[in-house]
Amino acid sequence: MSKFSFLLSQVKKEKEILQNSLFIFLTGIISALLSTTLNIVFSRFFGPTGFGIFKTAIGLASTTAYFLDFGTKYFITRYIAEFKSRQETENINHLIKRTLLFKVIITLFILTVSWFFSRQIAQTFFHSQSQTGLVWPTMFLFTIIFLDITTPILLGYQHFKLLAITAILVPFSHIIVGLPLAYLIGIKGSLLGGGIAFIVGSIPAIKFIAKKISKSPKIKSFNFKNAFISYSLPAYFSSIPTSIGIVIIPLLSLFFTQRQVGLYSFSFSFYTAAQLIPITLSNVMFPKIAQLHSQKKSYQAFQTLKRLILIYTPLAVITGILIIPTAKPLIKLLVPSFLPATQLVIIQTIAALILGYFAIIVNYATAIHKFKTATLLNWTLSIIFLILAFYLAGLAK
Repeated sequence: MSKFSFLLSQVKKEKEILQNSLFIFLTGIISALLSTTLNIVFSRFFGPTGFGIFKTAIGLASTTAYFLDFGTKYFITRYIAEFKSRQETENINHLIKRTLLFKVIITLFILTVSWFFSRQIAQTFFHSQSQTGLVWPTMFLFTIIFLDITTPILLGYQHFKLLAITAILVPFSHIIVGLPLAYLIGIKGSLLGGGIAFIVGSIPAIKFIAKKISKSPKIKSFNFKNAFISYSLPAYFSSIPTSIGIVIIPLLSLFFTQRQVGLYSFSFSFYTAAQLIPITLSNVMFPKIAQLHSQKKSYQAFQTLKRLILIYTPLAVITGILIIPTAKPLIKLLVPSFLPATQLVIIQTIAALILGYFAIIVNYATAIHKFKTATLLNWTLSIIFLILAFYLAGLAK
């Protein structure tokens, strides 16, 4: 059997996952193009320094939301996938409502703290108390990001089409709302537009979830507290190292100028785009692996992992080869003021493709409750990423 025939046979065995992955990937490309367009326009509006402040604010909102999530994004997906397979809609209802209540309480606490320490937050992350006015738009964005649990719910239901549509609607809404606001009131407007875009873009998903909850019976047999302690918290602690990708921009802002942060942030958008392939595969794989694990089908779960890695490899190699000759002409055409970031873009893209293997394997380990393995892999990934980030930020001039 030729290598191509063998690869084709592996593709056929994971036809369902790949069909869902392909749909999400294609719509993800559209989403990435919209997000890239938005970043290009914002980078032109704000320049390297202003763009650095803008990305620092987004990073601060995302980092706070991530660290206070306590693993609920894994928790929701895993248990909805299990409850759905057993047709326990009442438990899904209970899970969603309790998670939202838990998050609302945390949100109120964080907003109160931000009120009292807004000047200190501005001085620490934006390097000036004159930027205190950015704190509340940042906290508004945090509130929306933190309370948004549509993605893990849709993953649990394996409603990939709606998930993909939402991924397009959010950046599209940001363009429609965020650009005019950015033009009128600058960075504050872009942050407010981001929060509004999350709400508008998620409306179809919210309607779907609301219907599922309203049709659910009141009886439940699921202990939220026990499940949260036994699964959500271990998943959270094992995934903490992966937060480095979210926290990196605010972290770099403590050590480098806003111009350097801006150039790094621009290159990091290419890292995020390159990770679209492995993250799409791993997200679609996760609920299937969780179901197979709950059914004691460990061998089938592992074979699924092996096939997806085999399929991912040629995609990663081709993408890595293409970025080398195309990066500079592309940047020169779109945002020439960011040409100093060309080398960073190439390195970030290739690094993202290599580290994509970690994303797939970590999601597999988390789905089968191998939290020690997931933690070890995550720490390895994070250390590599952190060293690379500081090196690249230092290269930016």
